[in-house]
Order: sequence, then C-alpha cells, then structure tokens
Amino acid sequence: MPDHLYLRAPGEKRRPPPGMTAVIHLDEPGRGGYPLHHNLEKLFIHPSPPSPAVTAFLLAALGVWAGDKLLPRSAAADAWTREIVLHLPTTPKWAGLFPRLTQALNFLSGDLWTLKARESPLNPGFTGRWEQSWRPDAAALFSGGLDSLAGAVDQLEGGKRLLLLSHHDYGQLAAVQQNLAAVLMNHYGPDQVHHLNLRVQFPEAPELTLRSRSLLYLALGLSAASSFGPETPLLIPENGWVSLNPPLTPNRLGSYTTRTTHPYFLEQITRLWRDAGIKNPLINPYQYLTKGELLGRCQNPELLGKLASQSSSCARPVASRWRGRGGGECGYCYPCLLRRAALHRLGRDRGEDYLLDALSGNDTLKHRVRGRDLRALLLALKTWEEAPQEVEARLHWGEPGADASGKYAATRQLLASGFQEIDRFFQDKGPHLLEAYLGRQ
Repeated sequence: MPDHLYLRAPGEKRRPPPGMTAVIHLDEPGRGGYPLHHNLEKLFIHPSPPSPAVTAFLLAALGVWAGDKLLPRSAAADAWTREIVLHLPTTPKWAGLFPRLTQALNFLSGDLWTLKARESPLNPGFTGRWEQSWRPDAAALFSGGLDSLAGAVDQLEGGKRLLLLSHHDYGQLAAVQQNLAAVLMNHYGPDQVHHLNLRVQFPEAPELTLRSRSLLYLALGLSAASSFGPETPLLIPENGWVSLNPPLTPNRLGSYTTRTTHPYFLEQITRLWRDAGIKNPLINPYQYLTKGELLGRCQNPELLGKLASQSSSCARPVASRWRGRGGGECGYCYPCLLRRAALHRLGRDRGEDYLLDALSGNDTLKHRVRGRDLRALLLALKTWEEAPQEVEARLHWGEPGADASGKYAATRQLLASGFQEIDRFFQDKGPHLLEAYLGRQ
C-alpha cells in the first residue's frame, strides 16, 4: 500500500482528505501534523518576489524532501523502494508537468512517486528584502564542501559578483558553511560576495539516505537567484565524478548510488523549468572534471589550501562525535576517500586529518561497516582494470541526442581520469590494499 502525504500551503484553509499517512506544514502555529522547521522568510521578495512557477517548484521540493525523510526505507517490501503519493499545492502549468517531474523523482530517489496536484494560493511568506544596489552575476550553491569552496573561489577570482546559497539541517554543517563564507567575504569584500544561509529541518524524520536532498537545494537556489532576474544563473560546483557517481559494484546499481547532481537528472530539471516558464540557467561548470582536476585548476590555490581543512566532505559527520571527538571527517566513507585521493593529487593529503586513516594497516578494510566503501572502491578499480565495459554498463547514459557522441566520449574520459586518480592514491598511500584486492606486488 502506498503512503499518502499531504503538504499544506502556508495559510491554506482546506482540510486534507481522510486517510493521509501524514500531513506536513511549514511550521505554522496551531497546525496539526508534522512541522518543517525553517527560516525561509529570509528568501527575497525584493528586488522581485519569486514567480508562482518558482514557488510551486519550491513547495514540491519541500514536500518531496519531507516525504523522503519521513518514510523509512526499511518498511518497504524490498527494504528500499517506497510507494509515495504526495498531494501538493501547485499551479495549473506545473500540474501538467507532474508526470515528467515524477519520472525525474523516480530516477533520483529510486522510489515510486505519484504527485497529486491541487490548486491553492501560493504565498510562502517570504519577507527578505535586498535593499542594496549590489546585484550578483550568479548564485552558487555553497554546501561547505571542497567542490563548492573551489567553485566559489574560481568565480570570485574571475571577478564575478556571487551570492552563495547554503542549506543546512543541523548546526555543525551550518557552522562550516558560515565560517567558510565569512573568510571569503572578508577576503573578496562586500562588492563581490554575499552569503544566504537557509535552514530547513525535519527532526522527527528517521530516514537518513536522503536521495532527494539536491531537489530541495536546487529549489532554494532558484528561489534566491530568480529574485535578481530570470537571467541570473544558478551554479552547482560539483566534480563530474561525484555527479556521475558510477556504481562501484553491481549491488550499488540504480539509486543505491546517489544521483543528486547526475547529468541526466539536471537535464530533466532544466527542461521542466523551461516548460514551466522558469528561465534561470542551471550550470555545473565542472561536469567533466574529476575532483582532483577541479581542485588542481583552482584560480587561487593558496587560499584553497588554507581553507581546505575547514571544509567538510564527509557522509558521516557525526561519526567523530560518537567516538568522542568534537567533529571532523570520518576518513572511511566514500566521499572522504575521494577527497583524500583528490588532495593527494595536489600533495595535500594527510591521513591524520581524519578520524580514521583508512589506508593505514588493514583494520578498516576488514571492518564490516567501516570498510564497506573502501572494499567497494577497490573492487571497482579491479573491475575497471580487468573489464572496463562492465563499469560502463552500470552507468545511466541519459537520452540520445544530437551531442550524444561527444557526451559519451567525455564521460569515458572522466571515468578513466577518475580511476587513474584513485589508483595513484592507493599506489602511494595503500600499496598493501592493492596487493590484497588486485594481486599487485
């Protein structure tokens, strides 16, 4: 049986139909159901308020993100794929686009979504006013990770005026984002960079996989960028390897591997925006670069090197607190391993900067949980060396088009460069692991 979720529009008077699994609202006092805690009132109504199309997309993203967090995958028949019927307030144009948005969501999260549209006044309650004459050339997502940090530095070094847009749902991440943004604002000055840090939290929700988080990030970024005009682009600084995120093993096919910024997903969202009347460009400047290539081309390597240790790439940021440390990178998750490989390419990798040095000895490799991503990465490297076509067969290549051959060639080059980067890291820092898994002497 599918779960039925109902998102209330702010100020909506209509009663939800009976039989809802949960009713979600934007933290309105006196409302029953599940509140989404937020500070979205900081979003701008001046220079111009978001259009109904942008507001409808934001509400859809909030509903999807809340449903993704609220419904545990463990309760699904296969312990992963959920059936979710989401009842949303929207516009007539978006209602007609819901079948295509559903397809994009199914690809993104691996669930079976059904979107039920209803017309309702869309007044999200934004009150932010940008009273300065300053206007950004672009808005850029600023997660607090290395890629978004390097992306911001590149734009600012190129003389661009940048609005950094962050989203957090826990305090440790907010502190990372705010500290990095403060350094950039001090370094480049208020004529070049400003920061908008937004909070959306759903503390009652148990699910942690959060495959849909990028949809919310895109919606928040679009809401901010569109206030400065329909031509203001939204930048997603993400290295192409993580964006493509090739499944490391057959067990990680489909949405078991995250697709948060997958090129196919971003293409679908861009087309939906255009058909909904949203013109803001959506750009990933690093779509065909590995993480090491992205960092190596940074336009201010000295500043990036100074700030790298203050950024966070970890998929398990609370792991250090569980083990008695105040915070930091776990060192054994997939993002931490890719981060180390990229920094090694620059000569900046230090195993002691992490909770665990996963390449020191064999303890992490043998650990059932902490060694899972390390084993998967080594197995993928072995498969790439012996049968690269198997790795390519696991990819979602997107839809054929006029530029398909060029994209395929660039993607294959990205795979080769990424595995080369990872292989060099293991050769120099963990040759015993290569011997154990690849049989190298």
